[in-house]
Amino acid sequence: MENSIQNIILQEMESLDGIMIATTNLTQNLDSAFERRFLYKIKFEKPTEEARAHIWHSMIPNLSETDVRALASKYDFSGGQIENIARHYTIDNILHGQSEDVLPMLIRHCDNERLDERKTRKIGF
Repeated sequence: MENSIQNIILQEMESLDGIMIATTNLTQNLDSAFERRFLYKIKFEKPTEEARAHIWHSMIPNLSETDVRALASKYDFSGGQIENIARHYTIDNILHGQSEDVLPMLIRHCDNERLDERKTRKIGF
């Protein structure tokens, strides 16, 4: 079944009359049959510490400058990971009320995000 689905997807990619844009942060797990069908591959590096600080501040504006700098230097996250943590933080605030200890709550979410990074993920079939 998986091979049939993979073949259908590959055929659809071949016959596509247009532009297809795909993204992944797991290129090492990408099946070679899929990879060779992409004419251009652009690698984006994770944001610098300075960029991460700006992302933290834009996602959670009420963070102090000290907290923003601490999170940006301690965690080498992508923008998407920071956004996930900000969402967890927002949900916690909705469910449990605004916490005065923002940094410990965010550190807990950051540590959980790092645990999720270690899980093996596979792209393709």
